[in-house]
Amino acid sequence: MKIAELGYLLVGAPDTAEWKHFAENVVGAMTLPGPDNSLYVKIDPRAFRIAIVPGHDNGLLSSGWLVATHGDFVAAREELAAAGVAVTDGDKGGAGLRQVQQYFSFRDPSGHLHEIAWGPISDFRPFVSPAAVSGFVTEGMGLGHVVLTAPREFQKEVDFWLKHGFGLSDILNVPTPAGNAQVSFLHCSNPRQHSLALGELDIPGGCIHMMLEVETMDDVGRCLDRVAEHGVKLSATLGRHVNDNMISFYMITPGGFSMEYGTGGRKVNWEENVVFETTRGSDWGHKFV
Repeated sequence: MKIAELGYLLVGAPDTAEWKHFAENVVGAMTLPGPDNSLYVKIDPRAFRIAIVPGHDNGLLSSGWLVATHGDFVAAREELAAAGVAVTDGDKGGAGLRQVQQYFSFRDPSGHLHEIAWGPISDFRPFVSPAAVSGFVTEGMGLGHVVLTAPREFQKEVDFWLKHGFGLSDILNVPTPAGNAQVSFLHCSNPRQHSLALGELDIPGGCIHMMLEVETMDDVGRCLDRVAEHGVKLSATLGRHVNDNMISFYMITPGGFSMEYGTGGRKVNWEENVVFETTRGSDWGHKFV
């Protein structure tokens, strides 16, 4: 199947108040009320990119992958069903929450919930940051990326996604007390260096981090100032990655997982990309806190 982008994330929370404060005052995103007391986090002309769904424990609920057309949507559903993947069709109310024409959901080999959707709905209300962020980098590349755990069926998980919609971008081997743990970075059909990554790590909640990219280094620095001002905990210091060239830092979200906040991500021509493996994730920085 042909996945166009990481379109949205659904995040669970007991209520939306903490996320509203974090999104507006730290991230610099707009927030809007969504259906059934949900909270939309808006970073571009789309209706939302992150939806906070109340009445749940804190954590990532599902990753929403957009395809370009209805034909691609039908083909994706048929492909997964033919591969023996249990597919659940979305209903009208769920499509309303997600602001899409149609969607279906399924679980990957590690049990993470994913959705395939088409036809995002938006009034294209301009994005105006309450914290004066100059802009988030989404056009033609989607929300950013999400990194999920695969501690037990790692190669099965990677093979699943390489068969269904993704290509391998690069490989990282991370030294741990138990030996090296692998992280595979995967791209879909846009120039972002990776939209999905899978880590051979066992982390509660299953989501290691998500990433938002901003336009300038000043946007990153000012967010670091807001992190300190609002008492948000860092999970890794400022640094530059070797694979996508992103200059970024990591902070803990109200959902319990980290958010990478960075700038300068590399855009890749996939016909010319050379897959590489490294044991060094960053040129400098990114020290775990």
